[in-house]
Amino acid sequence: MQCRTQQKNGMILHPGAIGDCLLTLPLAVYMKQVFGLDRLDFVGKSEYIDFYPDRTCIDRIRSIEGIELHRLFQDRTDFFWDDKDRLCEAFAGYEQIVSFLGDGHPSFESNLLFTVHSTHSADVVVLPSAAPADYPAHITDFYCRQFQRELYLEAPESEPESGQRITPLPSDFAAGRELFECAGINPEQTIVLIHPGSGSKTKSWHWDNFHQTASELKANNVQPVFLLGPAEQERLGQPVLADLQRHELVLENLSLTQVLQTLTQADAFLGNDSGISHLSAAMGKRTVVLFGPSNPVHYRPLGPAVTLLEPSAASFAASDAAECHTVVQAMLQSL
Repeated sequence: MQCRTQQKNGMILHPGAIGDCLLTLPLAVYMKQVFGLDRLDFVGKSEYIDFYPDRTCIDRIRSIEGIELHRLFQDRTDFFWDDKDRLCEAFAGYEQIVSFLGDGHPSFESNLLFTVHSTHSADVVVLPSAAPADYPAHITDFYCRQFQRELYLEAPESEPESGQRITPLPSDFAAGRELFECAGINPEQTIVLIHPGSGSKTKSWHWDNFHQTASELKANNVQPVFLLGPAEQERLGQPVLADLQRHELVLENLSLTQVLQTLTQADAFLGNDSGISHLSAAMGKRTVVLFGPSNPVHYRPLGPAVTLLEPSAASFAASDAAECHTVVQAMLQSL
């Protein structure tokens, strides 16, 4: 008779946005390799992580809104739980737990440890979401090294490799082609998907530069397609948006899974330091990323075909024909 071994499960808890969550995937790979995890769950905002299962090393997602995490921020002297408490049940069954929530809070980590250990023994690590300003390597390296220090593990030999970490499903390619065709985009053309937004206006290259870059790409027989979400639409304003829709091919208000699907049909991607740039890079797409005030040493998108450009600070505030030409040449070289 064969003995059935207990399944080993892990959890990563992260409250951040698209790019922040994607930057934890190298740590997720490291955790599965070191501990031989059978299942690794990711707890976060569903709209940012719903595509993870079957396409990444993450096996299951859970909504962060479904767990009473606010209770962990109570003062330690006021914190308590009852039998069959839903908060305790939320962490039951996990041998490895990493939280990017609660770092630096005086009570969070002790309350989390108390909660987890009320049902079973587990390794619990609370990690900072940002590295020190003088840290010499990428943030993914920082996460892995902090994790191993907390658990006294053997240090990774080097920074995590910049390989493809998101593998689209066969159905994604078919869905992406359908999205293109419904928007009047010919998938047989050489297509560059352009995302002019980011989480911060200061990280966004000036809109006029994206427009000029698109014009130059068309002059070189490359079809630009603009990808716009609600934030970009609001930032551009109705007059600019209406003009863009009249003269360019535009994809609007897609879910993150649909964005992934459209990326399967693009030959290359151009964007700011944003979550969508991290998504494109992790898929292995030819990705050209424009960095402004943020630190590329820490936060550059990781992937096998990433070109990093740092245009002048002035070009983030106003149009700059010379910088546009440099970006176009980088795009053409990547195709």
